[in-house]
Amino acid sequence: MDWRINVGAAALGALALTLALLSDRRSRTRREREALPPDRTVPGLAAGAVPAYVTAEAANTPPRDRPLPPIPAAERETLRGAGGTPQLGSGWADPRFVTDQESGWAVLHDPVVVVVDEVGSVRELLPLVEKAAALDRPLVVVAGEIEADALDTLAVNVVQQLRRALVVKHPATELRAAALELGVDVVDRTSLQAGWCPPATFAHVTVWVSSVSGSWFMR
Repeated sequence: MDWRINVGAAALGALALTLALLSDRRSRTRREREALPPDRTVPGLAAGAVPAYVTAEAANTPPRDRPLPPIPAAERETLRGAGGTPQLGSGWADPRFVTDQESGWAVLHDPVVVVVDEVGSVRELLPLVEKAAALDRPLVVVAGEIEADALDTLAVNVVQQLRRALVVKHPATELRAAALELGVDVVDRTSLQAGWCPPATFAHVTVWVSSVSGSWFMR
């Protein structure tokens, strides 16, 4: 009888050990999967695309075969008049966003605008870029803070005419007033990281203009 008890106990022990190992393996796999960055498709990038590496100088050199046309003088005067009192006391965050060299303005027609408190990485920008790309409209990001790498990546995409976008770095204490002016809420970083960007997140204006020191828009 004793040998049967011993065999049964050994079998139960082996079963418990097996279950513990399987549970530990599942937990480890789940932790590894959760640690991975979200699987987010980069707009316009083919699934089998091979990355090409370029120098910083080349990345920041506009395509010679596609020069940006200047804004017509009449339109420039109209925009200048509309910007007599900028709605935001902050301009473009980087001169590479400038689209009209004569005036030094970044001018985007028919853009979608989002107000965010903080952008910590390029990946956090992707939900915004994807939304604008799906609507085939330029993107204006009014941000309290934005990491240098994220700003640089978006600016390079603008220089290369791969994206139509603009970043305005605005004081965090004035973000809510800017969002109220645009009729939207301030998007927090946690929402960006989760990819939560419903349609109500984005404002739509007819023209957005940013100079080195201020920004204004027309509905």
